[in-house]
Amino acid sequence: MRSSLSRLPARLRTASHTAASSRLDTMAGTTSNITAPAALLHAGSYRLKGHAPVRDGDELSQPLEPADVRAFWDNMRPEKQAESTHATADPGPLKVLELRELLTTIIHKKARKGAVAMELYTQHCCDMYESLDGDGRKAFLRMLAHEFCAPKAAAQRAAREYIDGASAEADPAKYAHLARTLRDALTPQYTELFDQINRLPGGFAFLVHMRADMLDYIRNNREDTAARAMSDGLMMKLETWIIGTLDLKRITWNSPACTIEKLGQYESVHAVKSWLDVKRRLGNGRRCFGFFHRSVPMEPLVFVWVALTDSITSNVQTILQEREPTLSSGEDAAKCAIFYSINSQPGLSGVDLGNFLIKRVVGVLRAELPNISTFCTLSPLPRFRAWLDQWLTPDCLRSPPNDVAVSMQAQENLVASVPGTSTWTAALKHIIDSRGWTSDQITLSAMEPVVRALGAHYLVNLKRGKGNVAYDPVANFHLRNGACLHRLNWRGNTSYSGLRQSLGLMCNYNYVLDRIEDNNERYVRDGIIACSGDDPFIARASKHSAKL
Repeated sequence: MRSSLSRLPARLRTASHTAASSRLDTMAGTTSNITAPAALLHAGSYRLKGHAPVRDGDELSQPLEPADVRAFWDNMRPEKQAESTHATADPGPLKVLELRELLTTIIHKKARKGAVAMELYTQHCCDMYESLDGDGRKAFLRMLAHEFCAPKAAAQRAAREYIDGASAEADPAKYAHLARTLRDALTPQYTELFDQINRLPGGFAFLVHMRADMLDYIRNNREDTAARAMSDGLMMKLETWIIGTLDLKRITWNSPACTIEKLGQYESVHAVKSWLDVKRRLGNGRRCFGFFHRSVPMEPLVFVWVALTDSITSNVQTILQEREPTLSSGEDAAKCAIFYSINSQPGLSGVDLGNFLIKRVVGVLRAELPNISTFCTLSPLPRFRAWLDQWLTPDCLRSPPNDVAVSMQAQENLVASVPGTSTWTAALKHIIDSRGWTSDQITLSAMEPVVRALGAHYLVNLKRGKGNVAYDPVANFHLRNGACLHRLNWRGNTSYSGLRQSLGLMCNYNYVLDRIEDNNERYVRDGIIACSGDDPFIARASKHSAKL
């Protein structure tokens, strides 16, 4: 769910940021010993009582999006009550009809409206879209995709003229005109709306959120190919517009409160639980960097969390739960930078920003902390459990296939831990479908070599479709960026999400700087996965695959 700030009309966002900064500065003058998020949590009581809030020590353990934060941003909006009344009096379907008329005016530029008028029409269209409920937005997107796509009749006519012109001895100028006419006829009409919105202040952020709505609509309407084409077209435009407009910034506990709130809102790998959780992730021995678009300087488009450590970390609990990082002699003595979570806004799905972010952050850390020589990730295997459930078919349970390198001793130990089973696959299926196995140490010991062997097979040998691309999306991302497959970590993530996705298994991908380009070329060209370290399960999976 978006914050109240992201729901503000685009023309108000800049003013809201300025006003918010001003109010926080005013509060900071009275509560200089309180950081921005803490002051924000007390903003409501401060305004009502007229004196500085008393810090009771509990405010940092509150949820990341408390009612006080919501009220703070809502009260920045002078037209809140008016919009609420308007929304009640104006049903969604009527708004969609009015939006259709606005779209026709914007896209076809009726009566040759001037630039200022077109900007006002476009802004009004954005404001109306933001006031729609979920069903209204779906109706709008469906209408936009189907009614304002490339007209078939005009495209067919332009194609025939282009083909006829190609066969005739037309002069180059006329042939170029026919090509331009065909290109324009094949261009969907809604691209004009996207171009107009992007020219507005805050328009880029609006389009990012609109594409998130598109993706949500497509997930529930996969047969709507027109909507999918519109989403892909907007993605390519966002990718083009974003080049040269991004600023890399380090996010700290002293960053604006609305920026810190976004970290929790967009974190999709390791959920943020409270302000205290954020403060720990931004504290000593920790870093957070993000790319910011210049039109939205307080909202990160993509960001990465980094832990500074003495060695390559094998589990995320160590990073997320310890109060102070385990550095022997402070940050200057850190030897490893662990990238443990990379997130982007949902509307930028498919836009490859993570690769550029990691490269930029590596450069910043090398300049700031020259002792760091290892840049490694601690990454999830998001599709491992789903693949395993499909792999454990009835035939597989009766007769385990020989394409996975599980040692005989590991097979016998797993079968012995589940009386009544005759195969290690049946024993594994029984365990992962039961409850309580995560607290049984005997079962965990028997499972470890089997699950790690399956995880290595999953990462090394499974491909997407008929190509050479790794089946796991996270693996493909890092391997395509030139990283090495380094180590599989049993019990790397023992949270509910980690167990549900991958039975707690996590993986380190090592960015060996002098091998990145060669690794990237070999993986993209031939599907060869580079490895580093001495993980026996990864080595065994590679050799076993070569024999088969």
